[in-house]
Amino acid sequence: MSVPQQQLVLRLLQALACARIHFGCKRLSPQMWNYPDLSSGELWTRMTIYQERIDALANAMSVEQRAQVRLERALFLRLLLDSAPARLKAWSDQDEVSAMPPSHLFEWVSHDDERLELAQLEAAMTPQESARYDSALSAQAWLD
Repeated sequence: MSVPQQQLVLRLLQALACARIHFGCKRLSPQMWNYPDLSSGELWTRMTIYQERIDALANAMSVEQRAQVRLERALFLRLLLDSAPARLKAWSDQDEVSAMPPSHLFEWVSHDDERLELAQLEAAMTPQESARYDSALSAQAWLD
């Protein structure tokens, strides 16, 4: 599988995450959440299609290519989580969900989804992948 196909998997992973976030927002606050104008069923169908496509592409990848996708996705999620203080600002997670502005709800659901996905990726890493990940994180910290 080529690098463009690995990039496709990364884009599909992000599309899947966005659909999950929209689904979560719609589930938590259906009266406030009307963007995108898709039903929960349509979002579920999208998530299923994205996951099936990701699985098919991942099955065609070598072990090393899957490891590279995991590493790149984990680093991207880490970058998003590092931006959480700016994205979440002084908002409180104690606020009533039903009264949250859609942008606030989206950021909270995104943050939770990012943390969960990153934890799953880190747990799935082999010791060698974890070493590469730690090395990449150290290099990023050095650049900051």
